[in-house]
Amino acid sequence: MTAGPSGIIRPPVLVPRQGAHDRIGAALKHAGFGVIHQPVTRTVEIDGGLGTVGSHPSTVGALGTVGFRSSTAQPDWLVVTSHTAVRILQEAGLLDGLALKVAAVGRATARALKDAGVDVDLVPQQQSGAGLVDAWADPGARVLLPVSALAAPTVGDGLREQGCDVTRVDLYTTEPLDELPEVIAQAWPAFGAVVVTSSSVARALDSLVSAAGLSWTARQHPVAMGRPTADTLSELGHPAAAVAAAPTPEAILTAVESVIS
Repeated sequence: MTAGPSGIIRPPVLVPRQGAHDRIGAALKHAGFGVIHQPVTRTVEIDGGLGTVGSHPSTVGALGTVGFRSSTAQPDWLVVTSHTAVRILQEAGLLDGLALKVAAVGRATARALKDAGVDVDLVPQQQSGAGLVDAWADPGARVLLPVSALAAPTVGDGLREQGCDVTRVDLYTTEPLDELPEVIAQAWPAFGAVVVTSSSVARALDSLVSAAGLSWTARQHPVAMGRPTADTLSELGHPAAAVAAAPTPEAILTAVESVIS
């Protein structure tokens, strides 16, 4: 338990992601919450995913992994929907010498792109796949969409409905860890809120908690980052106690505070 700014004792909050430089955890800690950072999934790159991008007509250079550069068949846009996709593309050199417009699904992804030296042309006000589709103003464009294999078809389908030629590339997937991390298992009965950032995290937590012989109670208030994640929690039998109004640290803090008085 941690005392908040007013001296009220607050229960710990689980944020199932890496703690280094995590702005969600930082916002919660600043508000006086004890935070346990611990991922429950791992990222697995898909064989051939980068090769698909590297062999795209718009990619040339050493080993086919130098970034998108001028050619008659190049895409007009690169649309990026996750920080993980940014990392994989950057590590492969596929963001070097970028010569096309770039859209990011939200501010966190845009920040990751900017940190990688990429200028971002479009960030929707509503930070979601649906928000990006609604903000799109280039019907008929050629779009390269590198995503998780688990990503919903919202962006690709929405852009195709606007006449865009969309090439979706599944770069990676996520899978649950082999077992629930010990630090989560030990603290599970004490958590006052569990921040669930994606449907894959929701499913991983559900399976790992059950396999550890633990159960969700009214105490572990699930806080969903977005309506799709909330829908997944409901399907799993753990309805979200609150849904963050936006995928931002401030909105998640507000949602957590709404369920922990």
